[in-house]
Amino acid sequence: MTSACCGPERCSTIAPERDFTVTGRVVSMPMQAERSTGFLFDIEDCVDRVPDCPRARRVRLGWYATARGGLPAEVQPGERWRLTIALKRVHAMHNPGTFDAELRSLQNGIAAQGSVRVRAKATAANPEPEPEPGAGPDPRSIPASPERLEALAWNPAIGFERLRMRIRASMRAALADARPEAVDVVIALVTGDQAGIGTRWWDAFNRTGISHLVAISGLHITMLAGIAVTLARGFLRWPPVAASGLLLRWPARQLAWLFGLFIAFFYAGIAGWGIPAQRTCWMLAVAGISLFTGRTRSMPRILALAAGVVTLFDPWAPLAPGFWLSFASVAAIVWSGWGGRLRVSVEGLPRRRRLYAALAVAGRTQWAATLALVPLGALFFASFSLSGPIANAFAIPLVSLWVTPLAIAAGLLSLWLPLLARPMLLAATWPTGWLLDAISWLSDSRWSIAVVAIPGALALVFCVAAIVVLLAPMRLVCREFALAGLLPLLVAGNGAPPPGVLRIVALDVGQGSAILVEMGGRRLLYDTGPSWGADSDAGARIIVPYLRARGIDRLDAIIVSHPDADHVGGLPALLRSLRIDWLAGTLPADHPLRASPQLARHSFRDCRRGQVWHWGEARLEVLHPGSEPPRAPRSPTNAASCDVRVVTPAATVLLTGDLETGQERELMATLGAEALRADLLFAGHHGSNTSSGAAFLAAVAPSCAIAQAGYRNRFRHPAARVLERYRAAGIGLLRTDRDGAITIEFGPDRHARVWRSRVDDQRYWRVRIDDGRTPPDLPC
Repeated sequence: MTSACCGPERCSTIAPERDFTVTGRVVSMPMQAERSTGFLFDIEDCVDRVPDCPRARRVRLGWYATARGGLPAEVQPGERWRLTIALKRVHAMHNPGTFDAELRSLQNGIAAQGSVRVRAKATAANPEPEPEPGAGPDPRSIPASPERLEALAWNPAIGFERLRMRIRASMRAALADARPEAVDVVIALVTGDQAGIGTRWWDAFNRTGISHLVAISGLHITMLAGIAVTLARGFLRWPPVAASGLLLRWPARQLAWLFGLFIAFFYAGIAGWGIPAQRTCWMLAVAGISLFTGRTRSMPRILALAAGVVTLFDPWAPLAPGFWLSFASVAAIVWSGWGGRLRVSVEGLPRRRRLYAALAVAGRTQWAATLALVPLGALFFASFSLSGPIANAFAIPLVSLWVTPLAIAAGLLSLWLPLLARPMLLAATWPTGWLLDAISWLSDSRWSIAVVAIPGALALVFCVAAIVVLLAPMRLVCREFALAGLLPLLVAGNGAPPPGVLRIVALDVGQGSAILVEMGGRRLLYDTGPSWGADSDAGARIIVPYLRARGIDRLDAIIVSHPDADHVGGLPALLRSLRIDWLAGTLPADHPLRASPQLARHSFRDCRRGQVWHWGEARLEVLHPGSEPPRAPRSPTNAASCDVRVVTPAATVLLTGDLETGQERELMATLGAEALRADLLFAGHHGSNTSSGAAFLAAVAPSCAIAQAGYRNRFRHPAARVLERYRAAGIGLLRTDRDGAITIEFGPDRHARVWRSRVDDQRYWRVRIDDGRTPPDLPC
């Protein structure tokens, strides 16, 4: 079955798991990891001329090291290649309140995602395997190696990408012995390559409200344009230039402004021409044209015109939080009228007092922008930084006026004079390291951030009205009472289920498990999702954002079923970001997490059969493992899964981890069918062939079940035979790979209400999954 990848005219119709041999060109600076390279690739044509060839489409490719040690080739923007690529539709994990990667792909015009297929060379020790029936295309049909073509594509965009790549390489060479974290931040400020910044630092930036400084934000571009205008005015006042007659033909203000615009567009180009950078450049261009053509000098009109131009160039811009954050902060500053106060306040003052007056006005301007972003921070990020004003007070001038201009100048200079550029780069890197230390100290405080539930429409109306009054440029009686309008943000509920209701949320974490159980005012998180690398895990990317979107910053308990990475990978991020009363699981004594400082601060309990926790009317029963180590030489960690039965008056839920058929038989023999009965079952081991035996399903007898699995995962979970078992037993099976995050509420009437984020919250850019193997859902 085929399906459109995203919006019309921007994406191709690509069947799932299709292989194409194509020619095309690399159009982005590659993002390099230890054993992989990622880049954007424009497909020109297919070698085999298939009817559904995705020609003239842009795709995101990953080139991964092969099992026999073959490393990805070095690719550069503008190079043309003949590649065999495996493409699939743009699909991302979908959970309410989290980042929508499918929307971002639509905004960037990406039609599909995939990988470069390379046939590993056969050796005597590792002969070429025979293809397995039904396992996909014959690996012997894949070319032994991709081919770099001689012709080189070039256009201004590719020229900027090649320049970015050269600057990144020269900066890394010049800063080889500097602090790695600071080097990654400096490189990100210049080239927009943020891949080296770890999850820990992004969390610290978000908690202290300075993530906009590390990203290529409008603030940097505006500051650089302002510095360029100031330098240009000084140059135009130089006597030789003034005597040349140049200013008789063009006014100095217009020439200086044009130079500032050139610097803004140039910096946006070497920083990757991202959407926030584009938005700022068009805003500056509109403001300049409006002011110097005399069409209007009204800042509100200029701001409205800039918003229209930005939307014209990027119709999807209003869907991005950055669009509203940018225009809201500027609108607040304009409405407050403090720009005019600055000019008035310095007139007639002694020179030594002008600096103090300018700092005071800058502080009031920062207050206006910060206040305006409070409701938007709650709406888009379910939080606002309490330490943000302190962090921004020293981070904004340091990064925008010193680190970024110096790093850009040194980065360009490093292409030709690396010895001269190195001291300049070190002068930008050292204060960046000091900034990271200060930010780390601020973010470690539990009071650095306030987590609030996403506000409703009425709360936003009250909040916006209060901000309008607080920032009004005229004198108003009892202005301070308008602060009460912000209270709805703080008193918004966290969406806890009503008394007597059991809520189960199966988060979409890909090939892994993370289940939130809510009952009687208590919350249990069962498993914490997978880890995708040293700096990427489901805890930071999915679970914490989802909980914050609901105003949740505390969990009563976390139970980790077993130590496999797809179940415990997100635990470190949760320990850093949330308050947790206690933890339990089957982590062995020598597991690295048992010795981590974060876990040492919490009470950890080893799961054993017979343990019971009472939460009001709810009861948590540990069914497995028993006192004796389970016998499972193939997968001892799966066999030791901590299986929990949640019993409430509304319903009973059985959480099975990676339980397999051997342990299922043991549970039936030891406890009997009655002790296993449940209304909702989580399919063991993501629905693999080694779980969900027919006898076990008959013993549990659930009305519905959930399988948490990754989209088109390499294990093919849930397995076809398992799907047939559920169908034969009359059990409706919901799947996170197809349905997104699944929420089930059991009320006092024991009736189940089901909500599937991908199905019930449809968007035109979102992929509907139907692989032809799954029968229609049976009612829960």
